[in-house]
Amino acid sequence: MQQISVIDQKGRQFAYQLRQLGWQGQLAILLFLASIVLCSLIYLNVQQTNKLASVVDQLRLNTPVNLQNASENKNITQRFYDVLPAESESNQKIYQLLDLVEQHGFTLNRSDYSTREVPQSSMMLYQIKFPLVGRYPNIRHFVTDVMNELPSIALSHLSFQRDDVKQDEVSANIEFFLYTKSSE
Repeated sequence: MQQISVIDQKGRQFAYQLRQLGWQGQLAILLFLASIVLCSLIYLNVQQTNKLASVVDQLRLNTPVNLQNASENKNITQRFYDVLPAESESNQKIYQLLDLVEQHGFTLNRSDYSTREVPQSSMMLYQIKFPLVGRYPNIRHFVTDVMNELPSIALSHLSFQRDDVKQDEVSANIEFFLYTKSSE
């Protein structure tokens, strides 16, 4: 009991001294305690950062260095160009595309073609545009089949339009890019 009263007496004395300091003194003590907490957190963070830096350094020393990255990048670029069809095969690739249109049961009323060189590369770009009318799942299946069977063709634009919500059929405007090796 006497021990509790000693603690209670010390607490009252501390509270009295805090009141004597006024709000400026209380604020100064609070800021001092906050700065101690922040300094200890910063110190712990610096220690953790140093430990992580030493682990990273050890991993760098123990990891083998691959000096073939530059040659691998050239090989990747070369493999990309090797996969592209020759410019002389462009008509055959366009025919395959049109054959896929027929295989999926679509009729092609018109199509637009244009050709241009891709700057700073040895590629030619064939732009192929055409409209299709059909059910959405059939058009989507057609586009998927084109992308799977003709890897040198990229889908550039696809837009759908439906005149009436109750109709099953949609109108689609499709634009593909066929990439080929330039014949230079």
